[in-house]
Amino acid sequence: MPKRTSINDVKKLEDLNQLEHIVKDKRNEKRSDAKKERRNRHYFKVLIKHQLKDITNNQQDED
Repeated sequence: MPKRTSINDVKKLEDLNQLEHIVKDKRNEKRSDAKKERRNRHYFKVLIKHQLKDITNNQQDED
């Protein structure tokens, strides 16, 4: 069984291009199609939001 998707799975900005491979659903066979898509969209948004937040924080630290 794969581990849950974590915010720490995205290390660099380039990793956002591979979200389909990063986001893992360990209950994939047990969910209905609508719930699978909703869950994956949620995790895509969370990972992107967190990565953008890190980028802006790093830029502010450099200034």
